[in-house]
Amino acid sequence: MLALGAGLVLAPAARASVPEGWQALTLLKADEALRGFDAGRASATPAGAREADFGRAVALLARQPITPEQVETARQLFAALADSGTDDAALGARYFLGRIAQHHQEHADPAEAARQFRTLIAGHETSLWAQAALTRLALLELYPADEQTPPAGRVAAAEKLLAQAHRPMAQSELHLVLADAIFYYELPPAGALPHLLAAEQLGRLDAPTRADVLVQIAEVSVLTGNPAQARRFYETFLAEFPLDRRRFMVGQKLKGLAGGGPPPGVGR
Repeated sequence: MLALGAGLVLAPAARASVPEGWQALTLLKADEALRGFDAGRASATPAGAREADFGRAVALLARQPITPEQVETARQLFAALADSGTDDAALGARYFLGRIAQHHQEHADPAEAARQFRTLIAGHETSLWAQAALTRLALLELYPADEQTPPAGRVAAAEKLLAQAHRPMAQSELHLVLADAIFYYELPPAGALPHLLAAEQLGRLDAPTRADVLVQIAEVSVLTGNPAQARRFYETFLAEFPLDRRRFMVGQKLKGLAGGGPPPGVGR
């Protein structure tokens, strides 16, 4: 495996100099990584040379300060890899072509980013790279530049991507961005509840995100007339996050539920 997502780089099986490049990237030493990949390419097998080229392109995107020339050199390396095979380097390169169009170019090209992600997903849906691309594509669909589609339509279109999410992390990330979009566009919050519940049940949330999701589930549960579910998630929050600043607020809302008072207000 070469890399995961846009930032976490994993070291591959040992080969001269190339592993040193990956290790340097994990330590955010892009210049050192470039030297490792360049040295490794000189004596590598064809497969090793492709990995070295991939690593070099990733390192160029990590090297600071990043320049348009670096981005273009990385784009060319990724394009050559993506168009010349179906190995892990090719799939990762296709993913990064989308990321470059989405974030790294001087002028973002959302249409090109979406095209690259869709190509990757269509051809290799179950691959790690395609699964990582699903959330990126969802964000492009949820927050388009032209804004011609109404928010509810954007959410409905992005929800269709869930059928292509086969890995728990991809599923969790998709559910979260969908719930966030429903809140952002002030759509009926009941639509966010299934996504929040699914993300919580998948068990892939880091601690800060899990704390937020537990509170959101409880609050939306109140709004949708399910105080028992709200109480359960408020209590779970209190049990798991003893130092969170929201403990007093959550405690007050629990008292309101127990005493039959007015429903607690929704806060994000």
